Amino acid sequence: MRTRYRTQAWRLGGLGLMLGLALLGCGWLSRTLPTPEPLPTPTAWIAPREALRQAAEQLQATGSVTLRLHESQATAYVQDLLAQQPDAPVREVAVYFREGHIMLYGTVDSPLGPLPAEIVVTPTVDAEGRVSLTVDSATLGGLTMPQDMLHDYLGQLESGLDAWAGQYAVDELTVADGWLVARAHRR
Repeated sequence: MRTRYRTQAWRLGGLGLMLGLALLGCGWLSRTLPTPEPLPTPTAWIAPREALRQAAEQLQATGSVTLRLHESQATAYVQDLLAQQPDAPVREVAVYFREGHIMLYGTVDSPLGPLPAEIVVTPTVDAEGRVSLTVDSATLGGLTMPQDMLHDYLGQLESGLDAWAGQYAVDELTVADGWLVARAHRR
């Protein structure tokens, strides 16, 4: 009986390997994901770190803030963070703010070669002013991204949001037309 299960496991593993090689061979895993058209960058664009610094300064001085972040600023910020980590497996990241969703596209280096990745999340604010993220979809090479990999990418962001929520409450959060707009106040 045990030998039969081992044989089935080897068959399933071999079938998975053949399927993976077939998908790689036909280009499925390396195909380019369709991305939204970038919206025009505002003419009064300031560096993302400066926008965040100004928001933090306003929050400290007045106890409340309205942060307006364009998707081009978010893209530049993420690319800057990745440039500081030269061995990061993610590159060529683009961030889009559309219809209530935050969409992240990029390329992930993997043992199979560079693979396109897409993560779509919906941010929501609860009655206490805490922001949470719901993953709508996450793909790597056109296939569903493994949960442990997804947790690695979003875990740091969620822990940062949790730490921030201890001091500040978000009153309103809007994601649309290339903009993320958040109104917050000190608790």
